[in-house]
Amino acid sequence: MKNKKDLYYILIFAAIVVFCLAYLFQSSYAKYRRGITGDVEAEIASWHIKVNGEDIMNKKTLTTTIVPTFLESENTKEGVIAPGVEGYYTVTVDASDVDVNFLCTIKSEVADESNISDLKTLSYEINPTDTENRLTYSSDTGIVYEFARNSGIVTFKIYLVWDDENGQMDNQADTSVGVDDTSQALMKVNLQFSQIL
Repeated sequence: MKNKKDLYYILIFAAIVVFCLAYLFQSSYAKYRRGITGDVEAEIASWHIKVNGEDIMNKKTLTTTIVPTFLESENTKEGVIAPGVEGYYTVTVDASDVDVNFLCTIKSEVADESNISDLKTLSYEINPTDTENRLTYSSDTGIVYEFARNSGIVTFKIYLVWDDENGQMDNQADTSVGVDDTSQALMKVNLQFSQIL
């Protein structure tokens, strides 16, 4: 009788275990079968850079011309370039509407179409003030500046000179260019922007 009683308890215990396992299996199975979908919406970072007030979106060339400044000196009139004369031009980059940090590289070189091959970029200032704080320009690296996102306007004042002493043009070539009314002194400025990852 005792064996029957033990067998009875074992069967009840086994039935309870089977029901518990079935319940647990059903709950876990149901958890893995449930699913839900949703939309993830993220605002895309703005990348609207302006150079000298002009939006450069989808452009390869600025529509406005950058005009250099040549100050009057003892020997030259204001606004003209001659051998040995130094001047400058400014490039402003507006990063107010750019939501990512980025690098700006500016390269300044003589344009192929220039009649004066002896133009040379000397130095530059970043956000110039009344006191000059010139940095030496390197033709290898150009000007490299890191912009913080939405940082506003940064002005680059880039100095150039008609390098009469170390240039390739001799005095006769200098004179020929000066006498020809169609001669042009042209610089090419290349700006490249790349996001910092």
